[in-house]
Amino acid sequence: MASTNPVTTGPAMAVDRPHIVVTGLMGVGKSTTARALAESLELPHRDSDDDLQQLFAASGAELARRHGVDELHRLEAAVLLGALAATNPAVISAAAWVVEDPRCRDALARRATVIVLEAPLDVVAARIATGHHRRPMDRAELERLATQRAPLFETVADLSVDATDDPQVVVSKIVEKLLTR
Repeated sequence: MASTNPVTTGPAMAVDRPHIVVTGLMGVGKSTTARALAESLELPHRDSDDDLQQLFAASGAELARRHGVDELHRLEAAVLLGALAATNPAVISAAAWVVEDPRCRDALARRATVIVLEAPLDVVAARIATGHHRRPMDRAELERLATQRAPLFETVADLSVDATDDPQVVVSKIVEKLLTR
């Protein structure tokens, strides 16, 4: 049955850009927000953390510990590119690192509406500390990555959204912005 959802059938979702990708710094709430957004839009949800777990029976933190951060990043890029290649629309939670990969930035521009979630670094640091699936990161590294990735997030973002509210409020803001684009 064809979707009657105005976000997925309207001008916000071009035929050649069938996906919605939610990204932002580690710990900003990508998975939670994307899962709720997918449910709201009646679309499937893909999550890079879940895909890595399914493919390798290991979390991102475990993969980084076993094989190094560079290998984790290579796998995260491959997972995103595979998800973006799919023809059926989906909401995709993408690892923050992918904005550093030119191939991923190009694919995001061609295949997705990109939502970048934002939150103060104190909020992000507190969330990182509670996630066992995340690789450890000290405050200095978080600040360095936030500074390094900020212009890249800005480059890929179709929408930037404050992620400090309750996830349902964040999703409502995203849907409203998608409908008024």
